[in-house]
Amino acid sequence: MLFARSARLASRTATIGMQRRQMTIIPQGALQFFYNNIAKSNITYIGFIVSGIIVSETMFGGVTDGIWNAKNKGKTYETIDWSVFKEDDDDEEEEDDDDE
Repeated sequence: MLFARSARLASRTATIGMQRRQMTIIPQGALQFFYNNIAKSNITYIGFIVSGIIVSETMFGGVTDGIWNAKNKGKTYETIDWSVFKEDDDDEEEEDDDDE
């Protein structure tokens, strides 16, 4: 009798603990909305995942390219001032054309 009572008491506390653990940070209504509108159909779920990947990759790529260009300004091909390296080779090219 004593064992049965303690077993019932332990199962009640375990049940209460399970109910408390099922509470999540995300509200239940939001989870139901997500399931009913996105995750219920396989094609919409896959489309949601693929579009999320594309959007996040675009954002991540833009941010990392911006950081890269800011750190390497003047060191990349697009940002070098090529007028510094310009020489007057135009005269030599004209002379070569006359010889032919």
